[in-house]
Amino acid sequence: MRNLPLRRILTVLVLPALLAANAAAQAPKPPAPKPGAKPAAPAPKTPASKPAAPAAKPAAPAKPAASSAPVPVSVAPAGEKLDGTLNVWLKNVSAKNRSALTLWPAWTKTPEMPAGPVPMPADVWSGMPERSAWEQWASGGAALAMAMRSSSECLVLGVPYGDAGVDAAWKSKGLDALPGSATGEAAFPYLRAVRGLAAYSVLEMQRRGAAGKYAEAFEVGLDGIRMLRQVAEQRMLDEKLVALQLMSSALEAHRVFMADHLDKIPLEVLQSVALKGYPFVKPGDRDRLARLELPEGDRTVVEERIAVLFNTEGQPDGDKFGQMMGAVQAKDEPLSRFGAVACWNQLASTHGSLDATRARLGEVYDDWWRRWRMRFYDSLVERPSEYSRLNKARYALISLLVGDLEAAFAMRLRVIEELNGTAVAAGLLGFRMDNGKQWPRDLGQIFPTYALKKMDMDPYSRKYGSFLYRDVGEKAVGIDTPWGQVEATGACMWSLAGDHDDSNMTRHDAPASDRGDLVIWPPPRQLAQKVGLIK
Repeated sequence: MRNLPLRRILTVLVLPALLAANAAAQAPKPPAPKPGAKPAAPAPKTPASKPAAPAAKPAAPAKPAASSAPVPVSVAPAGEKLDGTLNVWLKNVSAKNRSALTLWPAWTKTPEMPAGPVPMPADVWSGMPERSAWEQWASGGAALAMAMRSSSECLVLGVPYGDAGVDAAWKSKGLDALPGSATGEAAFPYLRAVRGLAAYSVLEMQRRGAAGKYAEAFEVGLDGIRMLRQVAEQRMLDEKLVALQLMSSALEAHRVFMADHLDKIPLEVLQSVALKGYPFVKPGDRDRLARLELPEGDRTVVEERIAVLFNTEGQPDGDKFGQMMGAVQAKDEPLSRFGAVACWNQLASTHGSLDATRARLGEVYDDWWRRWRMRFYDSLVERPSEYSRLNKARYALISLLVGDLEAAFAMRLRVIEELNGTAVAAGLLGFRMDNGKQWPRDLGQIFPTYALKKMDMDPYSRKYGSFLYRDVGEKAVGIDTPWGQVEATGACMWSLAGDHDDSNMTRHDAPASDRGDLVIWPPPRQLAQKVGLIK
């Protein structure tokens, strides 16, 4: 989750590298017609062929070109027609099932959050930076808890795309979604409020827990999880990724809360959250987020964008490529605009035609759509995706504007692991409270009295097997974590993680390229906090 998103990597590294490679290949030759162009129609000249355009070094803000740079083009949000297409899904969702209609009025009346980045839910703890400032902010958010409670049964967040008809007070707070206006999360200003709501939910959970109000603590905590599950129904990839990342982090924070209050949370509360809370964050999801939809809104935006970037003969228009796509790429980093414009001018000379781009886009999405609905380890899913086989230079538009939906596949597995694991962990604690503070010999002892058997499914197991478990007693077991080595005693439960292999929980949350597991209980983050590894 801490890694840079794919489109960010593309913006910073891939596109400049493609430009350099193109420039090196074309330097000894005069400008050539575009590949695929009809003989009778000469390829339009691009700014890259002009002497003043330093195309070979897009990353550097070349001073000599400043006076002759293209007139800045504003990055406009999606047009009304596109907004209408993106918002079709909301026509079938009644107002009572859209939580934004309840959450946003409460948010507009809440004091401004402390300056700076909003902490991830799992980073909210007593030793976090600016803890007092965040506690003071949360103390004025009683209306947020009430809004999350009253909207907890809504099906979706329901933020419409575009700013037409958006309440002025909501706009002033950045509670809108403007797909196509920028890359990444910047196109969805409302996500900062979502991050704030997620942080508030954990802060309030901790406050209520400190007062011994455990039922109320889990109520606001679960309402925060439900809110994030509603956000995950939005139609764009960046929205879904942010929602799933926050949901995963919040579930980790819940297990840290359980560990902080070990032997204090009443049995009936643990049974309630394990049997009726976590398994039913969204009815119908079961143990596999079955109702979570593939984010396909980006496809609509790309289709609208590419329609205006090609000339009447269906070939890339260098000027439009440079100004429009350069503006989108440089939205978050204005100083990189000149390099971005030059980069896209040059990419136009090798980019596929309009028909080829549309066909490739369809193939990419059709492939993803099929994979999303298959079992996690179906033989087809194991094959390279159409996106992974995409020529990133010839179809740069798809690379930048769509991004890699495989990140959504990965985050779906992580959230399933966190949700199932948290439900089973609550069951472990329930068994302990009801059996003289003794841990079970095996997980089978906690079903069905303390947890639901269906939640004992490790999504990283190719056989869809159970989580791994053993009671190590008082003999400490070392676990390498991102913060350093910690020691665990008592009940230990873990997932196979992305390498699909049991590493006997010797390493927690390792990089995707390395071996390791995901230790669910005891939560390694809480162990690291206790020994001062997290400051």
